[in-house]
Amino acid sequence: MAYTVLARRYRSKTFDDVVGQEHIAQTLKKAIESGRIAHAFLFCGTRGTGKTSMARILAKALNCASGQGPVTVPCGKCDSCLSIARGEDLDVFEIDAASHTGVDNVREIIENSQYRPARSRYKIYIIDEVHMLSKSAFNALLKTLEEPPDHVKFILATTEAEKVLPTIQSRCQRYDFRNIPTRQIAAHLKGICQSEKIEADEDALALVAKAGAGSMRDALSLLDRLLSIGETRLSVQTIEQLLGLPRSQLLFELAEAIGQADVAATLRQTDTMLGTGLSVDAVIASLVDHLRNLLVVLACGIDSGLVEVPGVNPADLAAQAKRYDAVTLSQGIAILEELRRNIRQSQTGRALLDATLVRLALAKQFESIGDVIDGLDHSQAGGASETQKKKPEPVNVTVVSPPAVPKPPPSPGIPPGEDAADDDDDLPRPGKVWDSGPSESLASIMAKKNSAATAETPTPPAPVAPLTDPQQVWSRLLEEISKQEASMAGVLKSARMNEFRDGQAVIIFPASVETFGRTWQANGKRERLANLLTQITGQPTGALFEFEQQAQPSPESPPATASAPVAAIAAPPPRVEPTETIATIKANDPRVQAALADPNVQKILNEFGGTPVTLDGVRII
Repeated sequence: MAYTVLARRYRSKTFDDVVGQEHIAQTLKKAIESGRIAHAFLFCGTRGTGKTSMARILAKALNCASGQGPVTVPCGKCDSCLSIARGEDLDVFEIDAASHTGVDNVREIIENSQYRPARSRYKIYIIDEVHMLSKSAFNALLKTLEEPPDHVKFILATTEAEKVLPTIQSRCQRYDFRNIPTRQIAAHLKGICQSEKIEADEDALALVAKAGAGSMRDALSLLDRLLSIGETRLSVQTIEQLLGLPRSQLLFELAEAIGQADVAATLRQTDTMLGTGLSVDAVIASLVDHLRNLLVVLACGIDSGLVEVPGVNPADLAAQAKRYDAVTLSQGIAILEELRRNIRQSQTGRALLDATLVRLALAKQFESIGDVIDGLDHSQAGGASETQKKKPEPVNVTVVSPPAVPKPPPSPGIPPGEDAADDDDDLPRPGKVWDSGPSESLASIMAKKNSAATAETPTPPAPVAPLTDPQQVWSRLLEEISKQEASMAGVLKSARMNEFRDGQAVIIFPASVETFGRTWQANGKRERLANLLTQITGQPTGALFEFEQQAQPSPESPPATASAPVAAIAAPPPRVEPTETIATIKANDPRVQAALADPNVQKILNEFGGTPVTLDGVRII
């Protein structure tokens, strides 16, 4: 007699025998008991989850001769049950849609469905992989599927439900088959081994069930393969060797080396695993699964029941999980999965694997720029931690930082203070031109950040007695602001302070620096000046900005003639806007570009952090 594989020999015979799909079995039993049996069913799910077995059980329940009507428990002994189990019943048609995709095949089904069954209650059509039907075939089946004869039942099965037309799905009762839990597969395999008189370790059966990946048929096929070698006892080592799986202990030791940041041990362990005949892809897949187990243990605990690692002590697994953190594990899984996709198109798979594992082992050294700067702030506030002290030198990253561009004066008619200007560090508005500023290293950026942080909390020496003389207060203010920010001091030197008014120091800005004063009102620098004034005077003092009006040009004045750009510009005194009309040229004019390229001009721009408005009587737009 020909050998029958385990997947067919131990196929479920009743609803109660179905493993992992109890929710569907109970629903169908209740429908039969109540007499509310649909005319069409759609079974959806991945391979090996019991769709075809459930369809045959339902067919036997509908046509079983042990009762006057459909029964919930087929007898398995009548001619109908036996012939359906063998796939030979005259009234139950099992059709493979992959080989019957056309309209003609569906037309044949429709014509045959008009005739009464030969000996059973119902004529049942089981169409497997129904998503393979063409769109025309689906449309041809619609009418019959919606209103079939009373003696016809349709059972459609598919692994890709999204490919089934919505019009077909709406005419069926849909049942989704889920992946079978590993523990239920292992328990079923244990019962089969006992029936076959084969000794098997529970860890070994758990390993086979896990390899089945939720498919009972896949797990039974693997078990059939293991039993075919004639082994009388199945152990974890035997299964790992026969199925080409990495040994659990080797995988555990590789993860241990990565967790200890031991690069040499990581590479040696990888070589050992590959030396046993494993492929690079198998090593990556196994390591991804192990890191997932560590992540679950770290988040939910070893007793959560969500982790099954045959051949490894649970206590050791919990101790290893503490060497990692959730972020590192999740990033490691993503990196390895990306490597798994890319390695199939590479001729240097071993090198990529080694490099990726070294990267995982040195994960602590791959810090982002933001983390480095935040760590520096923390170390200045309360001292660097031991972990931060051990960080390697930061990588020299080039960052191009454009200089701040002052905003134009407010339009006539807008009251002072209502010109809502953004911070001078914001991105430029349309029409602004940024000169390419100098490249800065990460070290210089952090140095500027530290100096700015220090400048935000100035600590000038406390005055001995309150100051009330405006000139003395103004001199002290210029002295303190010069120590903190040269650009602000340069602007304030063009302004003046002559009086105190209602507890506020009145600072008058000439028209040449009016834009800076209005910008400071919006970005908070006026409050900074007020804090300094309070510390200098020894009493609460605010800062009130006033602006001189710019003289309007005379209508009779002839327009100025644009002269050639200057070759060198010395540090000028505070600029006063000319009263006569001046010529304007584009910012991209070659003459302007030549002037801006001069080293002296660059030095002035870098010092004051701005962009020239005029050059030698010519306005740049």
